[in-house]
Amino acid sequence: MTPETRKRDYWPDPSKSPPVSHVKLIPMEMNHVDKVLKIERDSFPTPWSVDAFEYDLTENQLAHYWVTLIRKEIVGYSGIWLVGNIAHLTTLCIEKDSRRLGLGKWLLLKTMQMGAELGAQRYTLEVRESNEAAIKLYEGVGYRTVGRRPNYYQEIGEDALVMWTGDPPYED
Repeated sequence: MTPETRKRDYWPDPSKSPPVSHVKLIPMEMNHVDKVLKIERDSFPTPWSVDAFEYDLTENQLAHYWVTLIRKEIVGYSGIWLVGNIAHLTTLCIEKDSRRLGLGKWLLLKTMQMGAELGAQRYTLEVRESNEAAIKLYEGVGYRTVGRRPNYYQEIGEDALVMWTGDPPYED
């Protein structure tokens, strides 16, 4: 373990090989947003807008986003906001037809690895309290629930669970 690795919370390293063949992860660009928005709308009751992605890709200096490709087709995406040494996982999604192949966990771990390469030592996120699959995924790589944000998803009247890697103290 390197001195740099010791500074950050532990999380499992992603497999060198993706769980399916012909998978590639590349930085998200504006020309990817239409496909990302389709996946977003098919996956979430409160999808992000084109303006939200556009702002993060063109103006938000804290934002870093990636798309997952299988044979040049976008099947998923993820993003973080890096504030100091804390990475806030803003989004992570695999399209419905590509789920249950291990891509979600692979994408999460790759996103965390890339965040660490940018300087992240800790991770945090919010997740809908009813999103059991996502909660299980996050817990499986070392996140734990440390709080709740009431009515965080106002459009659907649902609370968010606040999850962090590592031990207290937590910032939020």
